[in-house]
Amino acid sequence: MLKKLFKINQGEGIPTLILFFYFFAYVAVSITGTAARDAYFLNMVDKKYLPLMFLAIAIVLSIVIEIYSRLSKNRDLSTIVTGTGIIFIATLLAIQKHLEGWVVPFLYVWKDVIDAIIITQFWLIASQVFDPRQAKRLFGLLGAGGALAAIIIGSSITQFVSVFGSENLLFATMSFIIIAILMANLIRPYRNLNEQKHQTSKKDVHKNTGKSFTPYLKSLAIIIGLAAVASRVVDYQFKITAVASFPKQDDLVSFFGQYYAVTGVATMVIQLFITSRLLSRFGIIVAILILPTLFMAGAAGFLMSPVLAAVYISKFSDQVFRFTFHNASIQLLWIPVKRTIKNRLKPVIEGSIRAGLEGVSGILIFLSITMFNVPIHYLSISIILIAIYWIKRSFRLKKLYIKELQSAIEKRELNFEELTLDIQDEAMVKTINLALNNDDESQQILALEMIKDIPLTPWKDSLNRLLNDGSIIVKKEILNISFDDENIISDQKIISLINNESDLEIESIEIAGKRKLTDALPIIMDRIDAEDKEKQLIAAAAIRNIDPDSSNKEKDLLLSAFNSNDENICSLIIKQMKNDNEILPNEKLIKYLNEESSKVRNAALSVAESRASLVLLPHIIQCLSYPRSGMPARSALQVYDEDGVVKLLIEHAQNQNVEKSLVIGVIRTIKKYPTKDSIDMLLSVISPKIPPIQAVAVDSLIHIARELPLDEKQIAITKEELIKTSKYAYEKIIALSQIEENEKNQLLRYLLQDEVRKLIPVIMKLGILDKPQTPIETYIQYVLNNEEDKLPYVLEFFENIFSQEERKIVNSLIDDISIEDKCKVAKNHFDELTTDINQFLGYYIGTIQELKVALTLDYAFRTNNQEILGKANWSNLPESFIIKDIITRHSKENPDSLNTWPINDYLLDSNQLTMYSTLEKAMILKSVDLFASIPSQELIRVAQIAEEEEYQTDTSLCKEGDFGDCMYIIANGKVKVHKGDHTLVELEKGAFVGDMALLDQEPRSADLTTSLETTLLKISQDAFYELMSSNFEIMNGILKIISSRLREAQAKI
Repeated sequence: MLKKLFKINQGEGIPTLILFFYFFAYVAVSITGTAARDAYFLNMVDKKYLPLMFLAIAIVLSIVIEIYSRLSKNRDLSTIVTGTGIIFIATLLAIQKHLEGWVVPFLYVWKDVIDAIIITQFWLIASQVFDPRQAKRLFGLLGAGGALAAIIIGSSITQFVSVFGSENLLFATMSFIIIAILMANLIRPYRNLNEQKHQTSKKDVHKNTGKSFTPYLKSLAIIIGLAAVASRVVDYQFKITAVASFPKQDDLVSFFGQYYAVTGVATMVIQLFITSRLLSRFGIIVAILILPTLFMAGAAGFLMSPVLAAVYISKFSDQVFRFTFHNASIQLLWIPVKRTIKNRLKPVIEGSIRAGLEGVSGILIFLSITMFNVPIHYLSISIILIAIYWIKRSFRLKKLYIKELQSAIEKRELNFEELTLDIQDEAMVKTINLALNNDDESQQILALEMIKDIPLTPWKDSLNRLLNDGSIIVKKEILNISFDDENIISDQKIISLINNESDLEIESIEIAGKRKLTDALPIIMDRIDAEDKEKQLIAAAAIRNIDPDSSNKEKDLLLSAFNSNDENICSLIIKQMKNDNEILPNEKLIKYLNEESSKVRNAALSVAESRASLVLLPHIIQCLSYPRSGMPARSALQVYDEDGVVKLLIEHAQNQNVEKSLVIGVIRTIKKYPTKDSIDMLLSVISPKIPPIQAVAVDSLIHIARELPLDEKQIAITKEELIKTSKYAYEKIIALSQIEENEKNQLLRYLLQDEVRKLIPVIMKLGILDKPQTPIETYIQYVLNNEEDKLPYVLEFFENIFSQEERKIVNSLIDDISIEDKCKVAKNHFDELTTDINQFLGYYIGTIQELKVALTLDYAFRTNNQEILGKANWSNLPESFIIKDIITRHSKENPDSLNTWPINDYLLDSNQLTMYSTLEKAMILKSVDLFASIPSQELIRVAQIAEEEEYQTDTSLCKEGDFGDCMYIIANGKVKVHKGDHTLVELEKGAFVGDMALLDQEPRSADLTTSLETTLLKISQDAFYELMSSNFEIMNGILKIISSRLREAQAKI
């Protein structure tokens, strides 16, 4: 009954109850502590110093929170709660025993520190237990726990004081801290440990803050600041008037207790029954005007009649409406703000600015009372003026809010993730409704995407209309976001869709299974014998969900699907059985985590993420070695304990027997875990000896350093690696200067140029790890794209941050100077520099890297360089067709020159040789602009799929209107492009046609016919797609060319 009333789903009951009592304990700590400290201070200390306490709180809080943040970073939260709780109890116990003199003001400030840390810990733990959708449903209930605490504890303080005396009230505070510690440890098994690892660093918070302060954010900051100042003035008036009315300490404590009980009742009623309704019906403007209006009314009353009853109105309004209507409105006002800007400015506005204004208000109150002897009730004039300006500014804020809301929807920047309650503003509801009712399908889908993680009730009518009249894509998206909400799409509607909407039948059957709709069982059972295998399996899974004791027919059908050779069927059934440990036990799931098929493997990863079983963890990490599974594997790791994940990741990265692809995957992942151990591991692999690992490691270091700055010792290591990597780059440049620039050396030169080009971003990133907020990615693009107008600024930047030695080395490397000048710089700055080409290429030929060995062998054979050939590992050359092709061709051309080398094991049969070698094909491809920016290693792979085709004169290659599925490069001969008898152009060696046919299947725009005997290199679309899908560098190169062509086309318009 209670679960249904409060919308608590299965598995949420116990964690909700624990967090309910946790929040109850926090509010109890706050109420008892506040009542005690206020009474002690007002009775034991000169009341004129009360405003200075506001300043002291602002200063001390900022210092303590900073220290707490540093000490608690990357530590288990439940352990932190226990540790800080013990410190709080110890300090309160010491204060209780020495409650006099300076200890009383210290308690006044320390109590706010305790409150701030406990509430921060609570919300962090709550966010680890519940995802955003659960949070919006349940956080209101948790808030009610706080209101209940205010009622019970507030009304009980009088009885406590009468029995134990007000001087012992801190013992009650300590007991509730113990309860909070207990709850924090009881909740531990329910935490997902999905902590916010991307919090903005302090440096980033203040970066470009001024530029981001739009008129909208300025208005929002003003409203928040005005509320803070008015609250402090009211608080001062209330406490001074209360102590005048209740001079005895016990009476004052009892009064404060009754006050918290009354405000607790009001807060609970408003939070549960009024806030959401008022915002939905009247919009944000009414909600945001309530607090200043009541402040003004209370201040006017206190100004005319300075008695406790008058100021009680203002304080009651502050306590009740600030934590209901006002806070709810502020949450909504942050929604249209872009996430990156919000991450920077929200802590500034709601933290630094608000605390600063509270401190300033304390000073002004103190000066007004002590220096100018302003009567306390005259301070109400300032509240009235503040309220008037507040009201005026609110109307301006409402207009700006609507504009920001519309703009955010258009830019897809509306973010509901941080909204912690089921509240929607009238303007927001209307704006999204407009998008849902727009005739443009893309607008409808955009609106659905935005509301998928919040309660859908305000848009129920629009969603049901679209489910009837919208496109199939829109209908499927509606079912996707509302599958678990029968109040939006009724159970009867789901059954109706199964019967009447063939395009939605499968989705509707799946939803019926998830909702356990017994009324749908007979209909679904009819689908068990469907010809469509997917429908059949979805039906079987739904029947098993609805009736676990159903016939063996469904079970057998599901089990047999696991043996399917069809990866689509196998991945489908894995996902359907994610909660069924009988049909899909973890042992079986491990098998699918190690599958060759990325689709099957990724389906298994989604199940592993939902199960979060420790036995699956090592196998999830193994999936990081597959580029197509990296993202789902990283997502699955997020649900595990951070310390355990980091430990395993580091073990894999440092294991010498682990594949390089897995090490790279691990390094990419570890940037999500900013710890000292992560940094130390990354520093251990940033040597330039293995460039692909170094590049990924440096990228991860930058990412971590932006959250957890490196210490001096760690920075020193990066500076050393900067010099080593620069030396490595210069050695390649020196080698490049010694290789003659001709066609046959072209690929070797391209290889060296590509390697230098890949090292430049690494060097630039290593150089700024002590200044990680630098937008180095932008600077890198300036350099790599050779943007002449931007390069001087990059060089000037490095001039100012590098030491003299670093400056000369790095700037000379990235500057547009001659290769000879770069060689001079290298020789002047490095000792033990490899300058001998034979020594350098001797290292290349001795590696296990296929392309380096192949190109160096080719170079050594052509130049008859016996010294280089002598450094080859002839007994263990990489197993490669290209290497065998090179050796075979050279042995045929110069048989005597190879007699001294054991080449027999590497010779190919004559029938295995094509007219053009792979290297020759690659050089031809390099002249095609589609492949011009692809690195040599990837170009060789394209060359390997290029088929040689020979044609006689006047052979038709294709006709106008034929669908294109391949491109041709002319290796030899001529091809005529014509329409009928009219020749458009005649293409010769090195020309190409049909390059865009690789990317689409548009009809040919003309006839192609050979003019002479012609040899073509043909690249088919299917082979190219397969190669491109598994190789990022090729895809990246193609995208650059397409992007360049689009820019050129736009420039001509």
